[in-house]
Amino acid sequence: MDGHEPQVDEVPVTRDRTGSAWTAVRVLVVVALATVLTGLATAAPASAHSGLTGSTPAEGGVVASDLRQVDLTFTEAPLAGLDAGLRIEVRDQAGQDESTGDVTVAGTTMSKQVQLSAGPHTMLWRYVSPDGHPIDGQVAFTVQAAQTAVAGPTVTPTATPSREARGSSGTSVTTTPTPVADTAVGADGDGSSSALPWVLGGVAIVVALGVVALLASRRRSAPADD
Repeated sequence: MDGHEPQVDEVPVTRDRTGSAWTAVRVLVVVALATVLTGLATAAPASAHSGLTGSTPAEGGVVASDLRQVDLTFTEAPLAGLDAGLRIEVRDQAGQDESTGDVTVAGTTMSKQVQLSAGPHTMLWRYVSPDGHPIDGQVAFTVQAAQTAVAGPTVTPTATPSREARGSSGTSVTTTPTPVADTAVGADGDGSSSALPWVLGGVAIVVALGVVALLASRRRSAPADD
């Protein structure tokens, strides 16, 4: 025994401290990953479920100038109580806002009244999701000018000229003569006129014969009286 105390081996103590440090690091990494994953899990549904599903007019659509309301439909209704944060503007090519009134909400649809002029338009909108996250977007469309009705050709009825008008205008008119009954009557009159002399001649002959017979009988009776 030389009187010196035996030396203590400190290597195991160093190894225990190193293992504890690595364990703490591992715990911190696991906690950090869990936090990140939890944040992603809660943010993903909001970004996946809150968004524009349709609009009137549609993107790139052409509408008539008599359209009086624009609509935007989303996957979820906007956050209640934040109607002031909802925005719809319909601007023409010069940047003039042609929307009027306030934004109205019916279910998942935001709407606003408009009075549109012809030409390209852009609808600018802001929507607030149920988790309070604002979403902005725009829809481009074109307004077609109202078409002016074109009157069809006017048809003027043409009067058919009468028979007398056609004849007086110099147009050749062929008229078929109709037999007149007077012709037959005239023929009968001519026949009776031509027969009248024969009747009178016969009467004259009969009278003459009577006179001759009367004179002859007187002559015969005259000598007998003597």
